[in-house]
Amino acid sequence: MRVLELEGSESEMGEAFGACCRAEIAELYRRRVANALADARVYGGREARESDLLALAQASLGWWEAYDEEAVRELEGIARGSGLDVVQLVALGGLTDLRDALAWGAPAPSDCTAALVQSDASADGQTGFAQTWDLATDNAPFVLVVRRRPREGPETCSVTTVGCLSLIGMNEHGLTVGTTNLRTRDARPGVPYLGVIHRALRARGFAEALDDVRRARRAGAHSFLVLDGPGRAAAVECSATRSEAIHLEGGIHVQTNHCLRPANRACEAEVPRQSSHARRARMLALLAARHGQLRAEDLMEALCDTSGGKLAICRDDLEGITTHAAVVAYPAMRSFHVCLGLPDPQGFERLGW
Repeated sequence: MRVLELEGSESEMGEAFGACCRAEIAELYRRRVANALADARVYGGREARESDLLALAQASLGWWEAYDEEAVRELEGIARGSGLDVVQLVALGGLTDLRDALAWGAPAPSDCTAALVQSDASADGQTGFAQTWDLATDNAPFVLVVRRRPREGPETCSVTTVGCLSLIGMNEHGLTVGTTNLRTRDARPGVPYLGVIHRALRARGFAEALDDVRRARRAGAHSFLVLDGPGRAAAVECSATRSEAIHLEGGIHVQTNHCLRPANRACEAEVPRQSSHARRARMLALLAARHGQLRAEDLMEALCDTSGGKLAICRDDLEGITTHAAVVAYPAMRSFHVCLGLPDPQGFERLGW
């Protein structure tokens, strides 16, 4: 497993990240720009240019700096190390949100599956979390784990791509944050979802992390799943302009890529959602079958499930999308199990503290 260790100030960590992955960051940026422009054409009917994407990124940068100055210092460090400029890095890390805005509210499909398992559903009384991360198949070489040891604030461990901030992560206190992409018509310049997660992972506690998610001027729609060592858990379903936190006190919660809350459904984009509904139903069925007996191994197997063909939880280059990583986390035990590449029940490695 590829794990990059960073330490120091935000600026120093960023510069080391950029220098270490310089060529890869440039190549991933090229691929992601091409992806954003193609999606704008296919899903939004708009012939956009790279300059249009960068204009949205530039408009987002000020909102991001106002929300989390430390994160922008890290981005500036990555820029120095990689040779890209900071606006290009905003576009790189904020692709999912900015491509939605680029397509004028007709977002492209995305495929991730996440689950929160409460103590009553687990075999050992521990709250658990599981998530796949699906993205364009050609992004596979650029996925890695980053461990950050800042001079101030908690250490974090996260899955991400080269040149980008946290995607799915846990901090040294067990606070865990994951996400699935949603598709609503209010996408705009603002803080990309990676920036929201990166800030929430530095929170001093569960309530502050939820506040970090909800107070951001978000660029696009996502669900954010937040849980901590004492067993508190919430799913925060957000459009760019709305958010609703659902505090979970028992059972199993599964989120895929369609909105569950009525206010968000009202502005949801009209794109194919068959896969999202199928994956949610399949995950709920797999986990419900072992309710009260669920262990980490069960969550890992569920994330690797390939039944359903193109509607499967685990996808291998289906319609250009592949499951590139999977995570199973237990905050009370500070355990963060990661499988990079196409998920395999035997391929998870325990990270954490």
